[in-house]
Amino acid sequence: MSKSDLRMKSNADKVIANLKKMTPIAEKEGTAMVNDSLAKIYQLIVPLTPVKSGDLRRGYRIIKARKLSSGRIVGALINNEKYFRYVNDGHRTKNGGFVKGRFMLQKSNKLAHATYIPKRFKQMAIIIVKKG
Repeated sequence: MSKSDLRMKSNADKVIANLKKMTPIAEKEGTAMVNDSLAKIYQLIVPLTPVKSGDLRRGYRIIKARKLSSGRIVGALINNEKYFRYVNDGHRTKNGGFVKGRFMLQKSNKLAHATYIPKRFKQMAIIIVKKG
């Protein structure tokens, strides 16, 4: 067999078509994953939040995931209470002391990343491959 007899057939067109088909599925599943992850972090952070009047616990809000023009999918968990940062991160006192933070946000985020989010990511990948 000479060099001129060697013929290769590319399946690049099929691969590109599959990727184009997977993109909307991946966006939909990615958005669902971000929303699910935020809901899980919310479930974890509420019990970690100290209760005096209950305003801090009730102040949490989830901003649903959306796709940015850059292609990233983002969502947010916020707390509108003015003193949230002081409770979470700690603060100085008038007499030169320091009140240690409770770090609820960091603890719940770390716990979700250790347990829930990797499993959910795997589920998302399987769904994308099956539908795509």
